Amino acid sequence: MADQAEKLREMVKEKNKDKKKSRVIAFTSGKGGVGKTNMVANIAYLLSTINKKVIVFDADLGLANIDILLGLKPKYSLIDVIKNGKKMKEIMVEVNDNFTVIPAGSGVEDIANISDPVFLKIKDELIDIIKETDILLIDTGAGISKKVTSFIKSSEEIVVVTTPEPTSMADAYAVIKISSTNYKKENISIFVNMAKNQQEAETTYNNLNKICKKFLNKEFKNSGYCLLDKNLTVAVKQQRAIAELYPNSNFTISMKKFINTMFKESIKVKENPIARFFASLFGGS
Repeated sequence: MADQAEKLREMVKEKNKDKKKSRVIAFTSGKGGVGKTNMVANIAYLLSTINKKVIVFDADLGLANIDILLGLKPKYSLIDVIKNGKKMKEIMVEVNDNFTVIPAGSGVEDIANISDPVFLKIKDELIDIIKETDILLIDTGAGISKKVTSFIKSSEEIVVVTTPEPTSMADAYAVIKISSTNYKKENISIFVNMAKNQQEAETTYNNLNKICKKFLNKEFKNSGYCLLDKNLTVAVKQQRAIAELYPNSNFTISMKKFINTMFKESIKVKENPIARFFASLFGGS
């Protein structure tokens, strides 16, 4: 009996050792309007197409819109968790077999100012949900308010999205500074969105990283860039993922490259050099 019990313990150890740990990645920004939610929605969609189980938590409390972006009509949202005692699992909406969204609900002041006990309840339920997925992507609000930094603090990896605009870069630095200094986060990367061309994207990343090195004595990873893409406007109006509608668009290609970099995947990227050239000239494909 003792031998059998020992063997059972060894089997459990082996099983737990082989079990992959779910990744929790927060996408954040210092300034609104940088395209963060579009990124999260399309990254999740693309990951789902390579059989990754993905959950997106819309944590832009009070101004949430990922459900609108994807044409979803959730019956419940985080509002019901906070005000009506619903469980997080009860409000989840399926996009496809591998991609699920936790909608936050928008336009409600109560949800934008949730109390600490309610936040802890949400966090505890998220911990249980994470066990059932490969990747949890958190779409935070913009800025450095407590409701934003609470989700940053709880995440293992942070992607700070900026555009080449000086105000966006300054606000992105503020987020990086707080994440790195106050919360001792090391796994932070920078993504440059809405660049006119590759050179502008690289210059933006280099300048922001230079500031970080000067004032924080730290450098942060480059997780990629994306050019302006007119197809994105069409996809938003149709309430569909651009990766689904335009699989070879500049935006989709950038998201595929991001996944290949961040997740060590090898999603096939079919670039159109002519479209890329004109995109860099005219800011769209």
